[in-house]
Amino acid sequence: MAAYYVLKIDSLIESLTLCNSASGFTFSLDASSEIIAQLGDLILGNVSEPTNEVRFLFEVVSADGNELVLKKKLESSEGVAYDFSSLPELQPNVYEKTFFPISEKVFLSILSRLSRVYLPSSTSGTAAAPGAGRTIQKILYGCPGTGKSRKIKDSVEGENGEYIVYFDDKGDKIDDVDAFPDKSKITSNIFRTTFHPDYDYSTFVGSYKPVMIPELNAAGKETGKEELAYEFVPQVFTNAYVRAWKSLANASLTKDEKQVYLIIEEINRGNCAQIFGDLFQLLDRKDGRSEFSIIPDAELRKYLKKEGLESNKLVLPENLHILATMNTSDQSLFPMDSAFKRRWAMEYVPIKLDHEVAKKFTFKVKGRVYMWVDFLGKINQLIRKATDSEDKQMGEFFIKDHVSEDDFKNKVMFYIWNDVCKDLYSASRISPLYFMRSEAGDDKKDVFTFAELFGKGRYNEEDKDYTEPSDLLEGFLQKYLELSPIK
Repeated sequence: MAAYYVLKIDSLIESLTLCNSASGFTFSLDASSEIIAQLGDLILGNVSEPTNEVRFLFEVVSADGNELVLKKKLESSEGVAYDFSSLPELQPNVYEKTFFPISEKVFLSILSRLSRVYLPSSTSGTAAAPGAGRTIQKILYGCPGTGKSRKIKDSVEGENGEYIVYFDDKGDKIDDVDAFPDKSKITSNIFRTTFHPDYDYSTFVGSYKPVMIPELNAAGKETGKEELAYEFVPQVFTNAYVRAWKSLANASLTKDEKQVYLIIEEINRGNCAQIFGDLFQLLDRKDGRSEFSIIPDAELRKYLKKEGLESNKLVLPENLHILATMNTSDQSLFPMDSAFKRRWAMEYVPIKLDHEVAKKFTFKVKGRVYMWVDFLGKINQLIRKATDSEDKQMGEFFIKDHVSEDDFKNKVMFYIWNDVCKDLYSASRISPLYFMRSEAGDDKKDVFTFAELFGKGRYNEEDKDYTEPSDLLEGFLQKYLELSPIK
């Protein structure tokens, strides 16, 4: 297991000389700094003068005497300021040394902030975190189960939520969420919503709604009772919009802490023209800000004024990032016109049968275990052939973890029948492309329907007997797909 350290670099000139010249170099430490680092340990490079900021991430190649051979893994243009003297776990004045250890928690906290201001042009080859120096307005699209939502979650939240910035009900940043007493009053810099057929503009932006408010007496004090009133209730877009402008104006936040993310799942399952309305105009951005402003409705204008923001016009700030997901198999629900789509960056998320996590997924049929990615490699070819399209293929995360035979039938086989093969089978006609068969041939007696995977199974006229559902499914896997169970 790697250990974590901080290396103090005396000046920015020295850091530029050593760190920008090559990816690997030797650092000589003074005698007061004890080298206990080993191969593979990770070191944060802190430029002491004039900024006192962490700007580099190094990996130890070797340590001998008072010399460290380091390899640069990350370099940022905007450093992360951190007061090491405030760490209670450090011995008195140890932070004044050139080289000292830190805990994994502190290391990960600083690294998460450092990676979000990372320079894409650096030599380490690590990708920039979303929002680091540019505004993101992107739709991730692809087949169902390719991990689009997960990809967004990991990029904006971090693997363990280390990128999330939390705020209390007054809008002040919370450093220790676990110590905050009332979790119901905590908000963050990440806002999520999911579009659906009944989703509309008021659901996205907000509207006047009846609410219960404390009743006041003539002296302006609460009586302990509540009365009915109508107030503008903001929804996800307005909440993200207000948070973005307030974060942008907050001088106590770092550049990465100012970033705000609005995440829209299943963007094509809603009528985007109806949902966005005149907000469509704001999606044209120049240097991150809306190139054209719009005039908000009277109720929204009043709410923005109450929040202390510009109320006579709406303009998306450069720190408000909008990311969306779209299943291409559902594109017929509400087709998005080209004028709407061209205002977004589009990123296709392909199926990855070699994904390290998905390669461990298995499913059971008749007590035998099969590899999920092996099944996908076979079935997706048939899906493409049957539908003459790539949209209906299944991604590596269509299932997650290990699934039973019942779960496999009710999730995977149901999808194959309902979304792929349903139009290829009827009582009077079986399309040659219909591939739910228990044998490799094209004999009609080998075809089974989805319903026959349950109950008694398929009835055979010749034998006057039933083929068990598990036998049908096993035949489909082994005889038709030529898939072998793992030993």
